[in-house]
Amino acid sequence: MKINTANLVQKTVKTGSVLLLSALLAAAAQAREFRVSSFEPAQGFFSSKIITPWIEQVNARLSEGNRFRLYPGSILGAPPAQQELVKKGVADVALVVQGYSPGLFPLTSIAEVPRIAPTSADGTQVLNQLLAEGALQKEYDDYKVIALFTTHGYRVFSREKAVRVPADMQGMKLRTPSPYVSKLVSMLGGSGVSIPAPQVYENLDRGVVDGVLWVMDAYKTFRLNEVAPQLTMTQLTASPLAILMNKATYSALSEADKKVIDELSGEATSRWVASVIDNYDADIETLMRNNSNVSFNDQLSAQEVAQWDKALSGAENEWLEIQKSFGVDGLPVLQQAQKIRQLN
Repeated sequence: MKINTANLVQKTVKTGSVLLLSALLAAAAQAREFRVSSFEPAQGFFSSKIITPWIEQVNARLSEGNRFRLYPGSILGAPPAQQELVKKGVADVALVVQGYSPGLFPLTSIAEVPRIAPTSADGTQVLNQLLAEGALQKEYDDYKVIALFTTHGYRVFSREKAVRVPADMQGMKLRTPSPYVSKLVSMLGGSGVSIPAPQVYENLDRGVVDGVLWVMDAYKTFRLNEVAPQLTMTQLTASPLAILMNKATYSALSEADKKVIDELSGEATSRWVASVIDNYDADIETLMRNNSNVSFNDQLSAQEVAQWDKALSGAENEWLEIQKSFGVDGLPVLQQAQKIRQLN
């Protein structure tokens, strides 16, 4: 925001108020635009349904001249770089997928363990309680956490082959969001391939991968119904996400503006995000069930469900081994997450 200081001085001299001049100059020095980065396009789910409404709420309450502005479509940096953009101040706020940066948020990846996050509400409750208890605090020391949440549970989307049991995934290549989820896919007989979200459609269309593990929104934001019309309603895993703010940006705010950010961040905001995610997931499912080009492989029998459970029976130990490779003891977090979800 460009301020004409000369005009301010002239106006202030006419009023004879030195105090007013000081106040105006201080306000001019503080006023600025804050960059909010999203790797999604502006019309994407997170950009349009979560980040934009959050920006609108914040801007309506900030002091005059301070405004947050969305920079969508990876304008400021590639999807895996979002956390680094915030840390370095290239972006003031960003939507971050922790799984894109293996080893930086190792314990947060507890959300990827099967049964921890069948819904966003479930996964978000686990992550926020772990954060409040201090178990995840070290991973977010460099940031102001606006929201910490998960996706809805992932389904299996495939190009041609209907998948009902793990044996159907034998030899399939599936896009996965992280090394651990790739390990889950290998336990099911397939192989995981790391591909950023915006490139998934092209790789499915070209046959580079046979399918993906993802959420229902992928049918809307990335039009996967055109290239992966077979859908299996097994909520195998989920991805953690966060909206993170640069700490220096937050610290430089006035006390009044800090209060605005504080009131629009944390557990309550995370729960709001989770409700938007789960409701939208249900809406897209309804929409796609009315799409004759999409085939739902659901209503799995007890025997089919048992095959999935058996194939993934070692998933917790695999997660613990990955944590060890990062020099982290994941057992206390795993046990606490299971306790929160009442899985034991």
